[in-house]
Amino acid sequence: MLSKEIRKRFLEFFKSKGHEIVASDTLVPGKDASLLFTGAGMNQFKDQFLGHNITYKRAVSSQKCLRTADLDNVGVTAYHHTFFEMLGNFSFGDYFKKEAIAWAWEFMTKELGIPEKQLWVSVYRDDGEAYGIWKNIVKIPEKKIVKMDAKENFWPSNAPSDGPNGPCGPCSEIFFDSGRGESVEVWNLVFTQFDRKESGKLLPLPNKNIDTGMGLERIAAVMQGVKTNFETDLFVPIIKELKTGKFTVSDMNAIADHIRAVTFAISDGISPSNEERGHVVRKLIRRAYMRGGGKEPFLYNMVPAVVEIMKDVYPELSRRREEICLIVKEEEEKFANTLAGAAPVLEEDFKKARGGILDGEKIFKLTDTYGLPVEIIESEARKKKIKLDKKGFEKFMDERRRLSRKNSKIEEDIFTLHLFAGAPKPELSRKDPFEAKIVTIKFPKSKDKGKRASKGDEADILTSPQSGLFYAESGGQAGDSGVIRLKGEKSPAAKILDTYRFDGRIIHKCVMEKPLVRGDEVIVELDRNRKKYIAKNHTATHLLQGALRKVLGEHVHQAGSYVNGERLRFDFTHMKKLTDREIEKVESIVNDCITKKIAVEKHEKTLEEAKKEGAIALFGEKYADRVRMVSVGGFSKEVCGGTHVDNAGDIELFKITRESSVAAGVRRIEALTSKRARAWLEENEKRKARGEKLLREKEREKLREKEGLRKAAAGIDDMLEKAKDIKGVKIVIEEIANANMGILRKLSDSIKAKTKSSFVFLGSRDGERVDIVLTGTKDLVSNGFNASEIIKSAAKIVNGSGGGRPDFAQAGGKNPSELKKVFEFIEKSAADIIGRI
Repeated sequence: MLSKEIRKRFLEFFKSKGHEIVASDTLVPGKDASLLFTGAGMNQFKDQFLGHNITYKRAVSSQKCLRTADLDNVGVTAYHHTFFEMLGNFSFGDYFKKEAIAWAWEFMTKELGIPEKQLWVSVYRDDGEAYGIWKNIVKIPEKKIVKMDAKENFWPSNAPSDGPNGPCGPCSEIFFDSGRGESVEVWNLVFTQFDRKESGKLLPLPNKNIDTGMGLERIAAVMQGVKTNFETDLFVPIIKELKTGKFTVSDMNAIADHIRAVTFAISDGISPSNEERGHVVRKLIRRAYMRGGGKEPFLYNMVPAVVEIMKDVYPELSRRREEICLIVKEEEEKFANTLAGAAPVLEEDFKKARGGILDGEKIFKLTDTYGLPVEIIESEARKKKIKLDKKGFEKFMDERRRLSRKNSKIEEDIFTLHLFAGAPKPELSRKDPFEAKIVTIKFPKSKDKGKRASKGDEADILTSPQSGLFYAESGGQAGDSGVIRLKGEKSPAAKILDTYRFDGRIIHKCVMEKPLVRGDEVIVELDRNRKKYIAKNHTATHLLQGALRKVLGEHVHQAGSYVNGERLRFDFTHMKKLTDREIEKVESIVNDCITKKIAVEKHEKTLEEAKKEGAIALFGEKYADRVRMVSVGGFSKEVCGGTHVDNAGDIELFKITRESSVAAGVRRIEALTSKRARAWLEENEKRKARGEKLLREKEREKLREKEGLRKAAAGIDDMLEKAKDIKGVKIVIEEIANANMGILRKLSDSIKAKTKSSFVFLGSRDGERVDIVLTGTKDLVSNGFNASEIIKSAAKIVNGSGGGRPDFAQAGGKNPSELKKVFEFIEKSAADIIGRI
């Protein structure tokens, strides 16, 4: 049975059991910013598992997943992967163990036709309920029901003793006996029934949930009767792209796995980079590249095979196929250059290795700074018989992981309860300003809700009623701001810096100007002026995307954006840096729409209707059945719930201020609108004028210097004629009028060039400054002459400093009246030096 048939049967089976088929989330978790990647089918249902946003009580999905915890096992074992699909059925406070177990058994034995004799199950040792269902209802022989402890059969693993706190529960796993002396776990049923407390006590949850996960790759291997996942229809066409004679089986499997992960990640907007998700994609490409011999790019040629296998289920892969190929190839070429550049550094580090051991910090720097894989360092170290300080390296790596977790806000407990869980959901007010009461005060760094916020505190505040006019941060648009005043007072008690939404509640991020207490009667007022500018910037991003697609091509899609009241930022898919001409064209098109004052229309439609009309929907975004389509004439149509102007003319002016690279295949444009665009242009004109003035001054200075040098050079012969001669050495000590340091340097070189042996000292005064230079021919230097040492002593006389080389030095001083004393010092120094020759 082909993988696509298994996937289809799974979804249809649970649909027949009353489950809603929910599309796969992207690999960038849409519902949980604490996760780096979507790693399980349940990730997108976090709200439902917490009892929020329950629009359906039963769901089924085939979820794209990416995990790197078992990276070193990929290609080594038959079943480990970085990218995989997880088939799962879920219940949110609806059915529980009896139905979950019975349906799992029915699907395996009836729908897929797997012989019962080849199936085993495991249960948590203390879960008598699950054990009884398997034994008495499903009728599995006792000998085929294995009891295991909390490490193997509890989620999270060992949660009763080790935590984390929050929802958890026992598991029951289904195993397939291949008849080859091994059993493979194919399906895990998680019964979320407890709430673990700080004391370790497990309290029953009021709503019990079901969360199951079955790897499509594993069940495909079972149904296709092969020994490993890599022999299924999901991998064989990819592996065939490799010349089998050149690679080990382990190499081929790992390469096939990694290119699948990379293809899906880039398709979901994650390009190779040095940051968080992008760093993982870069690492996978580099590992696969090295597995392939590390000689020349080849991975990009395997992308079409991945697309061909998956395009029916994930059509977005086909739309971005060529772009993905280009990004992978570019990354391979970059890595080839990295290897070439890092090789000399590695060689030098080996030479300096104390006691034949390369210390951990050096290894870490080679991997972190130069991007050199540890495998290469180990391989080269073996050739050189150099030992590696692996413990020291791991110490630095652990610190890097700690910082990475901190920066990316990854939390081990996916069910971390929100600050406002359990708070009331107030009515909405459409007035501005409006009267309300303080319902909840929450300090971001505290676990407890507060009754009082003091002046200077940062706090999140929920009011009743709440405003229907405040936009909550979403889709790249900043949340609205405003003020909260105590009733009867004019000055603000709190400044609202931002607004966000949680489970139907509108929460204000505030900084306190005065104390606020829960229950206080207040006036909440929106900053309408800022909201107006946010709308200008947001509509401008729609026009910008339309212009980019017109100038660069239909391959351009939004890869991220941020809009606030001051500026806008727009990330988009494109391989090359925009030329000045392309930027000018994009600007011109947007400003043309503004000048024509095209109406901005907003209409409610079904998502399907909007797409048929050509509206662009942000890939990976979860939309309701009915959406808002924002149109600017026939130029731009997008599905968007953000704030917009009513007419393009309200934007007034659009100006791109910067174009840059975000990651491979992703460019970024930063821009301004309205008065800020005008202010930028005015300041730019001033900068330009200042630059032109400075350029003119430099040109005039060059002319002055050229003329000064011409005049001074005309007197060189006279200087040499009157110069002292000691032992055949010409001693030139002169003050040059109206000369800067540049003239003095060139003049001294010219004098020296006209002599076989000379000691040349020149000085010049200009107001309150004095410049001096000293140079000598090679014969003097070889006999101990050091211009740098002499000039430093001379500079002290004129309250200055300087230095240089043995044959040339210069200095500046602040006491030109002492130049005569300097000449006397130099004359004596020259006599002393030449006298010793």
